Amino acid sequence: MCQCTTASAPVQLVKQGLFPCSPVYPALAINLEMLEFALTLFVHLTPNEAAWCDALTMFLSKRGHVFDAKDSFCQRFGTALHQYQVLI
Repeated sequence: MCQCTTASAPVQLVKQGLFPCSPVYPALAINLEMLEFALTLFVHLTPNEAAWCDALTMFLSKRGHVFDAKDSFCQRFGTALHQYQVLI
């Protein structure tokens, strides 16, 4: 039997280089390299997750990726970034 079907969604995402925004039922996952970039950026700049998320949301929306609610991405990204920092 394939082990990938028995692994939870978060485990499968991490194996693919993505960090889930929720430990149980992730609706969004962030690329691990993007999280590492954000951590590095926030070391050299004043951390402003809201501005980062607004800029990224506008960038993604121009490419056809639209989020349901304005704060949806910001809240999920902030949670993922925090949990990633805790794990690192």
